[in-house]
Amino acid sequence: MKFAAFMNIQCREDQDYNTVYRGRVDEAELADRLGFDALFLAEHAFCRHGRPSPVVTLSNMAARTKRIRLGTAICVLPWHNPLEVAQDYATLDILCDGRLEFGVGRGAFKMEFDGYGLDWEESQPRYEECLEIILKAWTGEPFSYEGKYYTIPEVAVNPMPLQRPHPPLWTPTLHPGSMKAAVAQGITPMVGASFSQLDKIKENFGHLSTIMSEAGRNDMYRVAHPHIFLSDTVAKAHEEARQSIEWLIEDFADMFTLPEGEAYPERFAFQKQLAGYIRGLTFEKLVEDELLWIGDVDYVVNRLRWLRDDCGANFIISNMSPGGMEHEKVVKSMELLATKVMPQLA
Repeated sequence: MKFAAFMNIQCREDQDYNTVYRGRVDEAELADRLGFDALFLAEHAFCRHGRPSPVVTLSNMAARTKRIRLGTAICVLPWHNPLEVAQDYATLDILCDGRLEFGVGRGAFKMEFDGYGLDWEESQPRYEECLEIILKAWTGEPFSYEGKYYTIPEVAVNPMPLQRPHPPLWTPTLHPGSMKAAVAQGITPMVGASFSQLDKIKENFGHLSTIMSEAGRNDMYRVAHPHIFLSDTVAKAHEEARQSIEWLIEDFADMFTLPEGEAYPERFAFQKQLAGYIRGLTFEKLVEDELLWIGDVDYVVNRLRWLRDDCGANFIISNMSPGGMEHEKVVKSMELLATKVMPQLA
């Protein structure tokens, strides 16, 4: 089983950006020393929920690390010019000596698309067009493109990524249709395990097993993405995590909530239900229903063994700093995961 640390760089109202960013970069260096296989950064904009510009932050982390692979989870393609994305991430792949894992997706939240002046309902076709252009750019051959959203005269993009034909691709998947599309394209699906009931997680991995088998792609990682926080005892873990997790619940619900007077399009109607569900959560319910995994070494080992043995997961991308978790707490949790938990699942 492989392990990656996930960072959604969140800054609560009682924190400052300088401290938060420097702490997360220090944690990347720590993850490298502790033997994590990879580190992934999220991308968000115009909100408290996360920060933009993962390519900038990952470039800084590349300079501070030697071995760990560095990735996006995800780069929101519709927000960006695809030629710039191709150039920027190829440059990052060179600077980190071919350690880039390129996670891509369409984005989820209307407020972020509004900030960029983009139609939220166009997120999927824009994503598909952007990815097609990026992969053409990374062939190294001159090309032109005529699409609905982009018209590109003949260009030859440089530099090329160090990894050929391109860095590995990843994408989040929430239902069998998105899993099937990802596997067909050779993109590793990331199956969520946070804020999800255990039976739903197991069901999703069952779908993934069928899809991979039918496609003959059992060589791909089976990726789970839980929130994990560790401390010396279960009670202490709950005490230390409470403030950050309660902030996360409120913030996450806000991300799914539209301004008063706006209605959800039919294809995004599920987000209205999801916002209500998340807003109704409490820290106690999250713990009781095991929607986030907060506890001691034995508890987390048992949960991860369940992911491995019952779900078939073999790659864990663990959110180590939810809700702007303080640096000292994140460091201790990472150290416990690396030194006490990971060896039991090798």
